[in-house]
Amino acid sequence: MEQTTEVIGAETPASESLSNVIEAAVQCETLTFSLNVDVLKQFLNELSALTDEAKIVFSVTDGLKAKVVDPAYIAMVETGIALEMLESFDWTPHSVPVKEDGYVAEFGIDIIKISSYLKSLKLKDTVLRFSVDLDKRKMTVDAPTGQRVMSLIDTTGMSDPKIPTLNLPTEVTVHDQKAFRRALGEAAEISDHVVLRYDNQANAMFIECEGDMDKMQSEIARPEDNIRGTESSKSLFPLEYLANFARAIPCAFRLTIGTDYPLKIAYGRTVYLLAPRIESGD
Repeated sequence: MEQTTEVIGAETPASESLSNVIEAAVQCETLTFSLNVDVLKQFLNELSALTDEAKIVFSVTDGLKAKVVDPAYIAMVETGIALEMLESFDWTPHSVPVKEDGYVAEFGIDIIKISSYLKSLKLKDTVLRFSVDLDKRKMTVDAPTGQRVMSLIDTTGMSDPKIPTLNLPTEVTVHDQKAFRRALGEAAEISDHVVLRYDNQANAMFIECEGDMDKMQSEIARPEDNIRGTESSKSLFPLEYLANFARAIPCAFRLTIGTDYPLKIAYGRTVYLLAPRIESGD
């Protein structure tokens, strides 16, 4: 049985045009902001589930935001830190125009480098100050224990993925993200793909997989878990991506599926999308 993988997050002529406009706009020289280290760690965890580097956009409407699609266009993530979560922010020169969408500046980060630095600080519930020099492509971090200067990544050529609009028939709230993680861990011993299946008659959601000799089924949601389902549905997904997403999820989340449609996982300001594997009878 042949399997093909759908793709998501492809750029459109409109998104390319927007990117050109941003490049032509007057750019900031420096951007400064302060935020809690725990908030930043979670933001980086959500991105690292899919990528090692990302383009961060700062706007006065959305705060810090990132959209990343993997090279194969199988999965993408959109996440951010709301403006109200920042302790402070500023930019120079102050004459830099703010666009209608609130855009001020963008910069590229090495997620592994920053995450390793934050881990070395061993700080919790502490405010750090960041000063981003957009001309010299470097970022200075001021922490209670000292200062660190690190290089930034050139954002030229980084994609600006388009998030597809999905109208999927089944949505559930998964309250126990640890149980979801455990079910994926059990599945990993059997196969590298899992089926997410909604049974309309039982009004329940399952994770299932089958190998050469073994198979498993784990119920992850029932009617009391705010299931909205209009029809039975199931899709096959690569386990590696799902497991990476699950490790980053810190709380209850909404899971939305349809038969042979992308999976959507959402909580707070974070959205993960994962394309299904399509089985054919050829």
